[in-house]
Amino acid sequence: MNLLRGPLLASFALAFAACARAEVQIERIAMPFDAGPSSFAIGLPGGVNFCFDPVRGGVSYVWTGGFLDLTPARPGPGKFIASVKLLGPVAYQETGAAPLRRGDPTRPPVVEFTGYTLRADAVEFRYTVDGVAVREEIRARADGAALICRITLAGAGDAKWWHVVEGRPPVELKRESNDVRVIELPLRKEKP
Repeated sequence: MNLLRGPLLASFALAFAACARAEVQIERIAMPFDAGPSSFAIGLPGGVNFCFDPVRGGVSYVWTGGFLDLTPARPGPGKFIASVKLLGPVAYQETGAAPLRRGDPTRPPVVEFTGYTLRADAVEFRYTVDGVAVREEIRARADGAALICRITLAGAGDAKWWHVVEGRPPVELKRESNDVRVIELPLRKEKP
C-alpha cells in the first residue's frame, strides 16, 4: 500500500523543496511574471533563487526561501500547463530589454545565448552582447542580502559597460580588472 498519496505527497514535496540545499538547482521551465519561455530557474545554496532570461541576457527577478512548486508545470497528461509557483517572496525584480550594454546605455544590444555551467555555489551563463563574448557568474553574497554578478568580457574591457533597468537610471559597472566587471543586485528584506 502506498502511503504517499494525494495531500500527504503534496505536503511532503513542498516541505522537501523548502529545505535548505547545499548545491545549485536548475530548471528550464515556464516561469511567472512575464519571464521569457526559455527562462531558467536557479536555486542557490542558502535559499536565494533567481530567474535568468537568456533572451534578454539577465536576471529578471530574485526570490528567497524555498525553490519551486513544479506541480502547475507538470500536471500530467491532458492537463493545462501553467507557470511554476515560487516558494518564497520576490526580493528583486527588473524589466526591459538587455540589461548589459556596451558604450551607449540607451541602445539595446543584440544578445545571443550560448550556454551555461553549474558551479558548486553559483552558475555561469555564457552569451554575446553585440558580438562580444560574455561570461556572467552569478552567486549569492555570503550574507544573502544580494546577488553578485561577476561579468568577464572577452577583449572588450576598454569600453564603458552599463546595467540598464527600465524605469531606473543606467549604472556603470564597477571595474574589477580590465576585462571583469561586477554588479550587486540588492535584495529587499521582508518586513516582520
